[in-house]
Amino acid sequence: MLSIFQGKEHLAPAPQSIDLIRSLIGGTLSILILIFLSKLTNNLFIMAPFGATCVLLYAVSQSPLAQPRNVILGHFISALIGLLFLKLFGNSAFSIALSVGCAIAAMQFLRCIHPPAGANPLVILLTANTIEYHWSFLFFPVLLGAIALVLVAWLVNNLKSEKKWPIYGLALIHTKKNIK
Repeated sequence: MLSIFQGKEHLAPAPQSIDLIRSLIGGTLSILILIFLSKLTNNLFIMAPFGATCVLLYAVSQSPLAQPRNVILGHFISALIGLLFLKLFGNSAFSIALSVGCAIAAMQFLRCIHPPAGANPLVILLTANTIEYHWSFLFFPVLLGAIALVLVAWLVNNLKSEKKWPIYGLALIHTKKNIK
């Protein structure tokens, strides 16, 4: 039993101070802007999974999971599936579980996997008894909130950084480049 805790792998290298500062500033600024936009416009721009999105955007920004396509489309597709399940099947235990499975499969199929977005159906279906969800939820907070996060991440991740972000953007089609 103890052997599962004694793997041969090594911890990830310790982050540099600049990376810690970038994560601190990026995460704080991202959430603060979403809260500010919510108050300014009287539209919701924030939801709980965006906190986990910030972890990816600033702690592992070079990961495919932290690219704009994955963040924006992943959140949008998963929230759409959550709303569809709520409207068509209600919030039974089975529909809650199946909506998460469908969201994962859809993100895989569409090549926009973003783990925090997997929580979107849960947020929608588990809070449906206290919050009335409309299709506008796909725009406020999901789509516009995700876009705002990507814009802030672009600014913060490229400020005095050797690694440019993003690695790829919103490409809706895959192009193969000839490698010689």
